[in-house]
Amino acid sequence: MNTAIANKRIIYVDCLRILSIIAVIALHYTAEILTTSNNFNTPSWWISNFFNSISRFAVPVFFMISGAMILRTEVHSYKAFFKKRIVPLLISLVSWSLIYGLYNQYVILKSNMNGFEFFLDFCYRLLTDRNYVHLWFLYAIIAIYLTVPLLSKLIKACSEKDLRYYLTLWFVISIGGRLLYDIVERLTGIGINIPLLNIPFFTGYLGYFILGYYLYHFNLPARMKNIMFNLGFLSFFIAPVATYFVSVYRGVLDEMFYGNYSITTFFMAVGMFIYFQAKEEALSAKVNHKVQILIGSVSKASFSVYLIHLLIELMVSGRTAFEASVLEAILGLLTNISLILMISYVTVKILNLNKATTYILFGGRG
Repeated sequence: MNTAIANKRIIYVDCLRILSIIAVIALHYTAEILTTSNNFNTPSWWISNFFNSISRFAVPVFFMISGAMILRTEVHSYKAFFKKRIVPLLISLVSWSLIYGLYNQYVILKSNMNGFEFFLDFCYRLLTDRNYVHLWFLYAIIAIYLTVPLLSKLIKACSEKDLRYYLTLWFVISIGGRLLYDIVERLTGIGINIPLLNIPFFTGYLGYFILGYYLYHFNLPARMKNIMFNLGFLSFFIAPVATYFVSVYRGVLDEMFYGNYSITTFFMAVGMFIYFQAKEEALSAKVNHKVQILIGSVSKASFSVYLIHLLIELMVSGRTAFEASVLEAILGLLTNISLILMISYVTVKILNLNKATTYILFGGRG
């Protein structure tokens, strides 16, 4: 069982947060070429596909970290829990939905929509998660957090064997079932429904949430760790190659290996978590105090950076040309990702100087 020294940050969790937010930025930056070009043999498409594929661990890891951190706490009061966890997320959701909605309507689309029309449109989009592409994560995490007061009690009442059973069944249904569906659909063009796999509690992001708690609190056998790590390592190479072949087969980008429940994404996320978890002591010993402070600061800002980064990308980043060379594509991608991350982080820190702004925009997180 992992334990953390009081008032000491968990470095491997901080590192995972930072790598995941960098990966999210990479996902969104590379999306344009992948979704607008069907020329799968250009260097720019391959570079975008490679970086997009290997960044797919990010969302599952964010859910795993959330589960590891929040399920270990005791929920003594529903009111206090909702006030601390749910309300700030709801405020952030409304605030950023409004910001992106205004920017999209009046800057990108240059709409002539009046205030009342915008309000009705905004309310509809807010209720149906249609304001901006990355805000879906807030809906998903809020939904899961609503279960935490009961889920945390249920999890703590479970033995390690019980949790292994749950996770095994969740893997079969959510990951294995998704793989089976995708294979059959690609080969036959027909989607299949297996009623036996329709078990709601064993589907969705809740599995990643509980998986994070399990990996944080229980040590896998060394052999299993090696298997999961090696499968994760291989998945980083399989995902971009497999995406290329299924895309060529269908003639358009096929996101079979991009999904959050794809077999490669699952193993990448678990492999990343296990690898950095094993490095906790080494990181604590080798990373000096000032660097640890910086890592902690960037990690704490990761949620806020997630919210703001697409706005920064729209305003400041360039785009990789469809006919760019390998070197141009790589340099352009790395430069823009670094630029978006740094500007987002600095902007968040400036906004955090005001407590009211921090609460309204980021739910009090810095």
